[in-house]
Amino acid sequence: MKIALISFTAQGAKLGAKLGSQLEDFEEFHGFVSARFAGDPPLPRWEGSLSDWTQHWFCKADALIFVGACGIAVRAIAPFVRDKFADPAVLVIDEKGKFCISLLSGHVGGANALCSRCAAYLDSTPVITTATDLNGKFAVDVFARQNDLHLTDRRLAKEISAAVLAGKPIGFTSELPVEGKLPSELCNSSDCAFAISVGFHRPESDHTLWLVPRTLVLGIGCRKQTAEESIEAFALDELSKLGLPVQAVNTVASIDLKAQEQGLLQFCKKYGLAFRTYSAAELMQAQGTFASSEFVRGITGVDNVCQRSAVYDAQTHYEEHHLLLEKQKGNGVTLSLAAGVRTIRFPAI
Repeated sequence: MKIALISFTAQGAKLGAKLGSQLEDFEEFHGFVSARFAGDPPLPRWEGSLSDWTQHWFCKADALIFVGACGIAVRAIAPFVRDKFADPAVLVIDEKGKFCISLLSGHVGGANALCSRCAAYLDSTPVITTATDLNGKFAVDVFARQNDLHLTDRRLAKEISAAVLAGKPIGFTSELPVEGKLPSELCNSSDCAFAISVGFHRPESDHTLWLVPRTLVLGIGCRKQTAEESIEAFALDELSKLGLPVQAVNTVASIDLKAQEQGLLQFCKKYGLAFRTYSAAELMQAQGTFASSEFVRGITGVDNVCQRSAVYDAQTHYEEHHLLLEKQKGNGVTLSLAAGVRTIRFPAI
């Protein structure tokens, strides 16, 4: 988690430095004091305006912390706020450290969890105002974030949260193994107005929220200098045929000969995907039966790049895996898709 903090006064700067010393062991921390700060600051100065600082870090950091008044923070972030699924977490801490306030993106952005951590470090009172937290209820967006699940329907997620607060039971199913006690708000019954389904296959009911594990691995091979647009179009089309969102893809895998292939690098950067490459010897360790090409072997040293890449990456990084899509060809690209399987966890109650 990348955290950016700004303070404005001597007390606030000391508090910011204290908090930074606690966070930097676990997070990427960037602390600043306003350029107006007089004296020798305990944190680097930010020479621009507060608006410049906010604009710079709003899209770069996972969390912003303002040490000062709430009004200052609200005015600073107002021009940049979009929605809770895109905005970073925003916290406000008064300069004496009495209160730590979760101001923005409490669930999806993780502000509530960070607020609780910071309050513990500073011996502050955490201020969290989201309804499910206040009532001690299950929150589907928090559950999705904690388990790195892509939430496919924001509107339905809101309806489920409202149903939870109204005391209505929510059905729950998972293709993946589950660890921990099912929260009291969830049940294994299918006879519910709303339900949650975790897995790689879209549920049939319009009232079931689909949470897709972000464990998909795209194995990709391509001709030299294949354009990013060609890779993107082919990958999105194949995912669409399976009904899978690109947001569920975690990694693109290929042979090390493609480590600097610009089309692949640009595609991964555009969608925020990890890009991992492997040697021919490593790919030959992939477990399974693969379509074999002597032509490909002659060029790369391995008989199949895309399918072996997907499977090898999945078997290396996940508890279990299975192949969702065998080798496909088009646009100068070969593509395969594997799904990593990991345990879905509920916190202990």
